[in-house]
Amino acid sequence: MRMVDISLTKSLRSTVSTLNRVSDESAAASQRLTSGVKVQTALDDPSTYISAKSLSLHAAALDKYLERLDQGLGIIDAANNGLTSITDSINTLKGVVTRASASKNAFDRADLVKEYNDLLDKIVDTAKDSSYSGKNLLLGAGNDLTLYLSADQNESITINAVDFTDLLNTLGLTKLDEGQLGTFETKLTDGGSPAKPLKSTSKLVESGEYAVGDEIAVKDSSGTIIGSLTVSADTTVGDLVTAFSLPDKGLRATLGSDGVLTIEAADKLTIDSTRATNVATSAGSPPSASTTLTDGGVPATATSLLTATGQYKEGDVISIRQGNTVVGSLTVGAATTVGDLVNAFNIPASGLGASLDAAGVLTVDSTSDAFAIDRTSTSTYADLTTATASSWVKRTDAEAAQQTVTNARHAAEKHTTNIGIGLTLLKSRADYVGSFADVLSSTAESMRASDKDEEAAIMLALSTQQQLAISSFSITQTADNGILRLLSGGSS
Repeated sequence: MRMVDISLTKSLRSTVSTLNRVSDESAAASQRLTSGVKVQTALDDPSTYISAKSLSLHAAALDKYLERLDQGLGIIDAANNGLTSITDSINTLKGVVTRASASKNAFDRADLVKEYNDLLDKIVDTAKDSSYSGKNLLLGAGNDLTLYLSADQNESITINAVDFTDLLNTLGLTKLDEGQLGTFETKLTDGGSPAKPLKSTSKLVESGEYAVGDEIAVKDSSGTIIGSLTVSADTTVGDLVTAFSLPDKGLRATLGSDGVLTIEAADKLTIDSTRATNVATSAGSPPSASTTLTDGGVPATATSLLTATGQYKEGDVISIRQGNTVVGSLTVGAATTVGDLVNAFNIPASGLGASLDAAGVLTVDSTSDAFAIDRTSTSTYADLTTATASSWVKRTDAEAAQQTVTNARHAAEKHTTNIGIGLTLLKSRADYVGSFADVLSSTAESMRASDKDEEAAIMLALSTQQQLAISSFSITQTADNGILRLLSGGSS
């Protein structure tokens, strides 16, 4: 069957064309209204599209630059936070030094030295922990940071890293000697059977280790006496503990309930005990006294060493007195001989003469007053030379450290200022770049954006055109049908 060609009238064809155009324009307007974008492609508006695209690309480039800048800011910010913590630690150091300078206790100062060193360790740890993305401005060499101030990399700023783990060269700080205490212990008992521990109120002479007249002296490393006690019949154990309690000099003592006396030293000290004993007292008239000296079991001679007789030791002081007046003395040395002692007791001005016979008998005679021979012997009561002094064993050493810490704080503040300037500059730059990128993006968007009111009006106008076209189409079709019926009737 042959297909029938249907021809449209010119008016219908125009109406259909109008309806198609209105439909296409309505769809486009609806798309613009829905997406909010007026210029989708270069076909929509070449000039506007190209300008907006250029702005968008520039904004994207700035965003990438801003990402790199933010990365650098993170590194600087981490260093800045680390420096703030380090400055706080240095301020704490200042407080430690101030307390040590005011302390009158060498043991407390030694404890503060440990606290000081712990703070130095904290500073080093803080520096090590101040990294960001693998870079640390507080670790020195190899960590310098260069940041560009523009996307085209024409301008840059370099922040030099400083090694805060090198305390000496960066802050002028070094760890201090913490020292080590020297300790001595002895048990004080009454010598009974069974022995009972002495108490603080017990008489010192009850122990049997002490006698009335004993001189107990505390000496520093130079031999200077820094404390002493003369034992009397009324001296108590508590008095001894007090004599050994010199905290500012680095000496302290405690007495346990078991009678154990513990002595601790924060510096090299020795405690000596000196005792005077009567060797001989003259008798008869005229007064005379004698003693036998041997050397290796045979009679001593004038050349025999006095220490070889077994009656004297190096350091002993042998004195001869008439009444309470010492008229002669001899300090025993390593090379002192028996002959030296004989010579010391030959004192014609006091009527004294001395001689040594072949049997080793030393005889002293007086032509005037009676006399007595005494020996003063000094022994080491406690050897505390094993102690090693801390850096602040003396208050003056702690006082000197105040300026060192002050200088360290100034150095830290200087580096903090340098970092802070860089941080402020780059943050300002980042804010500007971010704002500018936002302006570019928003401008590009606004250039391509559609006006909702305008698009709505266009939609309304197109809707009206569509309705008019449909009405026109209907009228035209009705007219055409009437003509067809008229023609059909005429032919019949």
